[in-house]
Amino acid sequence: MNKITAFLEKYLLPFADVFSKNRYLVAIKDAFLISLPFTIFSSIFTAIANLPFLSNLIGDSKVTQFQQFVSPTFSLTMGVISFIVSAGIGYSLSKHYGVNQIYGAIVGLLSFIMVTPNTVVSESGEMIGSVIPLSEIGAVGMFTAIIVSILSTEIYRFAIQHNWTIKMPSSVPKLVSDSFFSFIPIAIALLSAFAIRVIFEGTTFETFNNLIYEILQKPLTSLGTSLPATIIVGVLVNLFWFFGLHGHVIVGSAMVPIWNAQSFDNLEAFQNGAELPHIVTGQFTDFFVLNGGYLSIPILISLLFFFKKRSDWRDLGKIALAPGIFGVYEPLIFGLPVMLNPLLFIPLILTPIITTVISYFSMAVGLVPYTTGVVLPYTMPLVISGAIVTNSLMGAVLQLVLLVILTIMWYIFLRVMDNQNQMKEQMSSE
Repeated sequence: MNKITAFLEKYLLPFADVFSKNRYLVAIKDAFLISLPFTIFSSIFTAIANLPFLSNLIGDSKVTQFQQFVSPTFSLTMGVISFIVSAGIGYSLSKHYGVNQIYGAIVGLLSFIMVTPNTVVSESGEMIGSVIPLSEIGAVGMFTAIIVSILSTEIYRFAIQHNWTIKMPSSVPKLVSDSFFSFIPIAIALLSAFAIRVIFEGTTFETFNNLIYEILQKPLTSLGTSLPATIIVGVLVNLFWFFGLHGHVIVGSAMVPIWNAQSFDNLEAFQNGAELPHIVTGQFTDFFVLNGGYLSIPILISLLFFFKKRSDWRDLGKIALAPGIFGVYEPLIFGLPVMLNPLLFIPLILTPIITTVISYFSMAVGLVPYTTGVVLPYTMPLVISGAIVTNSLMGAVLQLVLLVILTIMWYIFLRVMDNQNQMKEQMSSE
């Protein structure tokens, strides 16, 4: 293990150093750190509202009522995460360039709003104006928010640095002076965002978000459900998470209908006592490939048991423990952080490869039964979920094996990360 750690430190740390100094990646990382308290708040309520067997305690109707009651805790925090990220990027980049950070944050936010559609079609087909659909400003709009906020903040600082400003006499109050000073740069940035909106409205895509989904969804849909396709999908999900984008939402929007069709086939066969036809189903991907527990639990075990001397990691582990048990891992993605962390990029990408390959072949050779198509909430803890969706204890055993393997892998990379932090602390103290 020491040799592995030394190898990673020798060849990965130099790349990590260069990676960590890129101002745009730093701005994205800062933006998600700013969003962290909001995502933790949302994650806690998400886990509570989807507790396994909650319906057995209070009934299905009460669960539905409770979920509707607490839904604003998600829709108005994680559901508007693109707002927070766009403002955070504007703030961070403005700080880097030494320009007004408050105006930079608002420019980033308003530029994103400028390119976001403000109409929605009702169930009856009626076009409703002067509204911003929540579907456009959550995780789905993240990529647009990042690009537009970076572009608009760059335009804002470019105008300031080239003195395209209105300067007031020194006798004018500072707040008034700053407002006039920033007017032209802000106007140019917002007009640029408006131009993007107008350009896309004149195309078949209509919005920038539609362009992204058109590029992503068609290739993903054509992938199918083979082993290579499932590996590619898993890697794409975690690759999006590496950049702070909700990979499950982006990729799942294309793949979930395909996976669910396979699940329905298996469920029908299971109910009729026939042979189950498909390995890759919605339950296979939910509980053996892409479950959040395969990230949260190995990382939590490492933080809480193997790095006890790191008080910051131990405290983060305590905060993320309750959501992590139920597969909600946003506090770790944004808090450790895993996002935009080149040292943790490798285990992040390897995780779905390991889970997919081992799970697929375990079922293909008959060690573990296929999933039956029985639907469970995605927050069902691992081991329990494995036994239920395969109707066999071997499903639970498979999940335990995966957790052991992944815990060892994540511990190795977290150890490298810890060693890097110790070296930086020693250099700063000298």
